[in-house]
Amino acid sequence: MNGEGFYARRFHAYLATQPPASPVKASFFIALLLTTPMPAADLDFYRDVYPFLKTNCISCHNKTTTKADLNMETPELMIRGGESGASIVPGKSAESLVVAASLHTQDMEMPPPNNKSGAVNLTPAEIAILRQWIDQGAKSSRQEQRNVVLKSISASVDPIYSIAISPDGRFAACGRSNDIFIYDLATRTLAMRLDDAHRALVHSLAFSPDGARLASGSFREVKLWRMQPAKAANPAIPSPAPKSADAALLQKISAAAKITILSHALSADAKTALIGCSDGSVRLFDIGSMKLLRELRGSMATQEQIATLERTIAVQTLEQAFQKSEITRIEAQDKALDVLLGKAKDAITAMQKVLPEKQKLVKPSSDALSAAQKVVDDLSAKLAAAKDTTVEKDLKAAQDKLITAKMSETSALAAVSAAESNVKDAEDDLKRITASKAQNAKAIQAATAAISSAKAAQDKASAVLTALKQPATAKTILKATAVSFSAEAGKAAALFEDGTLRVWGTATGKIIAESRTATPTTTLAPNTDGSFAATQAVSIRTAAAPQWSLERTLDEKGLFADRVNAVCFSPDGKTLATGSGELSRSGDIAFFDLVTGKVTRTWKEKHSDSVLCIDFSPDGRHLASGAADKTVKVTEIASGKQVHLFEGHTHHITSVCYRSDGRVLASAGADGVVSTWDLIIGERKKKIEGWTKEVTSLRYMGATNQIVTSSGDNKIRIITDDGGDIRSIADLPDFMQAATSTPDGATLLAGGEDSILRLWDSSNGKELITFGK
Repeated sequence: MNGEGFYARRFHAYLATQPPASPVKASFFIALLLTTPMPAADLDFYRDVYPFLKTNCISCHNKTTTKADLNMETPELMIRGGESGASIVPGKSAESLVVAASLHTQDMEMPPPNNKSGAVNLTPAEIAILRQWIDQGAKSSRQEQRNVVLKSISASVDPIYSIAISPDGRFAACGRSNDIFIYDLATRTLAMRLDDAHRALVHSLAFSPDGARLASGSFREVKLWRMQPAKAANPAIPSPAPKSADAALLQKISAAAKITILSHALSADAKTALIGCSDGSVRLFDIGSMKLLRELRGSMATQEQIATLERTIAVQTLEQAFQKSEITRIEAQDKALDVLLGKAKDAITAMQKVLPEKQKLVKPSSDALSAAQKVVDDLSAKLAAAKDTTVEKDLKAAQDKLITAKMSETSALAAVSAAESNVKDAEDDLKRITASKAQNAKAIQAATAAISSAKAAQDKASAVLTALKQPATAKTILKATAVSFSAEAGKAAALFEDGTLRVWGTATGKIIAESRTATPTTTLAPNTDGSFAATQAVSIRTAAAPQWSLERTLDEKGLFADRVNAVCFSPDGKTLATGSGELSRSGDIAFFDLVTGKVTRTWKEKHSDSVLCIDFSPDGRHLASGAADKTVKVTEIASGKQVHLFEGHTHHITSVCYRSDGRVLASAGADGVVSTWDLIIGERKKKIEGWTKEVTSLRYMGATNQIVTSSGDNKIRIITDDGGDIRSIADLPDFMQAATSTPDGATLLAGGEDSILRLWDSSNGKELITFGK
């Protein structure tokens, strides 16, 4: 074997770190081999040989990771060989390098010790099979496509690998084992559990832009779940009558809060009071401390308007920050241009100063050349007429002087030409620099105008938001004529004078339901399904909690080779994209039409390894994808053309996310690094470090430049996309696999190996609640 071959290099590198090997090691291994009984029948490559090669050899020798240029996925590729030549010689196992490497002979040892793939030495029985197959001619065979039979998942296997938040921030979904849990964040309760949602682990989740669908990805399949209003009991089953507060308690609350109580209700445990006040507000009080817990105001329309205004303010804040950074960048560029401009002007001045002097030297040198030429011509004519030897000598001297004169003229002309060229180059530089500064001036003017426009939009939204949050005036106050808790006290309802019935989540103060009738009603009662009923001449009722049911399974035969690691809805909600692939072989992306459930396009082998994450650009024109091949790609969806290829991570790309303005893309890697990429210039914006293990996920927090990340070092960390640190929640109990935030960025959610979904207040890192299985 060639001493410079792959096997020898790896083996010698290994020996350099090891004590001397036992002299009986190889002979003992061969003795075991010789005592192993050989199968008699002809062997089939894919049935008998491929399984142990795949486990211990092909992980490093495949079309993606082709160590030493050797691919061992087929007999033909092994015969073709790599750096050291053919790895197998059909009919001659004794001459086949793969056998020698497996036997650890000829200074070879494969697989190498302590390899990262977890490959182990072939057993004597496996080597015997390998040798017999080679001796039988190393025949190829047809690989059969077999259905994978999934076993039941152990009850102890329940990590959270994926989390999704509905666009309105109301619901959060997480996968545990093969189940999906959906939580109502307004009431902080479990809304629904989808048992056995998949046959295998849930690896990816995403809500549609309208919140009506939930997509989930697992092994070789994607499912779409449709949100449906719960079917109300008919007739509704009322909860037990709520307790009433006595007069003394009401007087105590009224005195403490300085309010007039119009209606009231107590929670089932009699620890919380719900009060309808004369100022139109509905308030929650802790009875023990008389402390105001929360004030419940507003309508569904107002709440939605407030959310829209807050997002507008965030968007315009981000826009101003971007434009200011652009002005700073352009001004720095202008300073550099000013330096170049000064140098160009200096060069022009210097050259224009010496040019006349150099031009003056041209005429004397030309005159001298003419005179020298005349002398040569005269002597040449004289020599031709008289053939005088003395003339020959004079002619030779004159010709030497002519050469010198020509060189002097050439030098003088070259000096003038060089000076003129330098002046022209400097003048061209001057024009280019001046043009660049003019363009920069326009860019600064445009950025300044954009800042002014964004500031005006921000101020307008802020003014409207401030007005919306002001208490109602006496003329517009609507009073709560009846209030009630739900049976579990997770919801609070109020019936107003105009017949409007509103329901809030008591844990958050978010309004979650609203109904209205033209006929005022007077009684209000909770139902066992979580809804409320108000009755007088006309009965109105709020809807119970929504439910999710299976709409469609996307599992076209052969489309998904392995796990579906990523699902993402397009911004218009018409398309679902999926990321999958076969480990170390392919990275595939598919697009589905949500009306028909049919595949509209596929990008086979978009990456050379499994696609682990995808994200649509905010305008829906591009798709960003990250894969186990360590690359991030941005592709134009309409044409399939790759727009950007970002390299720089040294391990798997675990997550990608666009900033809300589409100008920056963030990526997380198993190398413990977050990179942000400037999509305008197509370069890395910032390499952000500080993690000791994999960064498992990332997500931009609303319309800001802040990113929430999860990682294997038991940390939830908030950073800015230019590398600033905002907050870290450390010392969490287990490996964190997924993190995100509500659309307004106010609440963080994360989960990991311990199966607990945690919620924090993003402003201070305070834990709000945990959800177990």
